[in-house]
Amino acid sequence: MAVISFFAAGIGATIILLMPGYLLSSAYSRNRRGPAPSEREFIASTAAGAIFVHLLALPWTVRLVEQIVKDGPAGHAIEIGLWAAVVLVIVPTVLGAGLALLAEVQSPAWLKTVLVRLGLSSVARVPQAWDWVFSRGFPAYVRVHLSDGRTVYGLYSARSFASSDSGGRDLYLQQQWTEEQGWFAQPYPQSMGVWLSGDSIVSIEFFDGRPAEPEERSLRERADRAD
Repeated sequence: MAVISFFAAGIGATIILLMPGYLLSSAYSRNRRGPAPSEREFIASTAAGAIFVHLLALPWTVRLVEQIVKDGPAGHAIEIGLWAAVVLVIVPTVLGAGLALLAEVQSPAWLKTVLVRLGLSSVARVPQAWDWVFSRGFPAYVRVHLSDGRTVYGLYSARSFASSDSGGRDLYLQQQWTEEQGWFAQPYPQSMGVWLSGDSIVSIEFFDGRPAEPEERSLRERADRAD
């Protein structure tokens, strides 16, 4: 019985110590594209996050422990539950989500530089350029150069997909376009998209996929007529 109690206490202590770090790391890495962190990286980030959260809550924790030692746990059941909810769940989750948002900051330049040096940047969250660019969620016309010399023109938008599995890259463009003099001409009739194997892709060029403003369209039309 004593052995069971010992192991139960050890498991409980481990959960209390590491749970904040696990939730912080999970919230920070949520929607992260690309390879999963290594076991060593996961353990290190969990431990660091747990230490940080517990340091933030240290004054409250010390005061609560002193009261429990003095009066017993029964009289402080509500505060113990509140401490567990705030320190073990709410604070690490909110902090992790906040750090994930902060990592996406691009300006001012000095702040981005500081975040990069601290390891809080989109580069650190998404370590591969393929994952970073396709996580932007932009609409874009893309010109894809293939290893067999062909070039595919298409639209990458909300119904397109780029795999985040580093072991099996592939790309689905929701609409394939015809080409005229090396540029986008028009969508293929009734095009439902095109699938491209990552192994065959040599490079991808991205062009603004947003509809042109009326003034911009007018200028383009006048330029075309002038030509």
